[in-house]
Amino acid sequence: MNTKITEASLFLQLEKVKENMKSQTASGDAFLNGSLDYLMATGGKMLRPTFLLVGSRMGEAYMERESEIIKLATAIETIHLATLIHDDIIDEATMRRGKASIQGKYGQSYAVYMGDYLLSQCFLMLTNLDLEKPLAIALAKVVSRICLGDMKQNQLRYNVKITPYKYIKMVSGKTAALFSVAMSSGAYYAGADEKDVKILSRIGYEIGMAFQLVDDLLDFEGDTTTVGKEVQMDVRRGYYSMPIIFALQKENHYSERLKTLLGQDMDDDSLIEMFEAVKLTGGVEQTRALANKYHMRAMALLDKLPKGDTKTILKDMIPPLLSRMN
Repeated sequence: MNTKITEASLFLQLEKVKENMKSQTASGDAFLNGSLDYLMATGGKMLRPTFLLVGSRMGEAYMERESEIIKLATAIETIHLATLIHDDIIDEATMRRGKASIQGKYGQSYAVYMGDYLLSQCFLMLTNLDLEKPLAIALAKVVSRICLGDMKQNQLRYNVKITPYKYIKMVSGKTAALFSVAMSSGAYYAGADEKDVKILSRIGYEIGMAFQLVDDLLDFEGDTTTVGKEVQMDVRRGYYSMPIIFALQKENHYSERLKTLLGQDMDDDSLIEMFEAVKLTGGVEQTRALANKYHMRAMALLDKLPKGDTKTILKDMIPPLLSRMN
């Protein structure tokens, strides 16, 4: 059974998620609370809790368990924020979305402890919910998959022989796994049909993959004389995104030149040349086509869900989310 949902009601639920995050992570220390407030004020689009809340409408127990579902959404977003902090530490990023990152504002050591603290608070939140064992295992596994994805990414640094397949496997752990569990866990907790839960899990995976590939594309959009700061930093540290990886697979002058550029210290002129080589080999267009493939898979899976608000909302939400690549 699907319960009628409006934009206003979803907004109110997301506000409750934010309130829960603040109350569940608060401590007796004013400085820590201030840094947590700063983190939440600079947070993202709340996509993962949104998908969880929308997916939960598939279950008949949604209304009865709404407060617990909001707590579950809070835990999912807390995991996400913790991983963002750790990602910025690994990437040595001092800025996030135009503002100082946690490590940029408070220092690297503090950021490590904050990320760890948020993970510990997340698991405390989950212990206060009546989770069935399969769901508890799925939530524990997603943290493991994120960590393994990060470890794999680090292992593949400076590797010009990295294949698209290896990159996809890495992204499936780093990004798609959390989208997948977010999309399906609310439905599972609300008692949705097992078949529908599995479909939602797969939809989340496909969206997560497309979302990451679109992010990769955005680094290469725009004027070839202006390479984004994020892609500059990633390339210089040996982290290659899908457009670069596709370009490296080619056997032509531009691909060989790209390998040479990546094998040396890169100044601004080298970065611009790298940017142009990736475009000229078709790496950007191949990435766009692959992102669209995952997008279309998600939309096709939506057709397998029963009619109702969850299906309608997701059909409205997904295309704008991924249309950034067009």
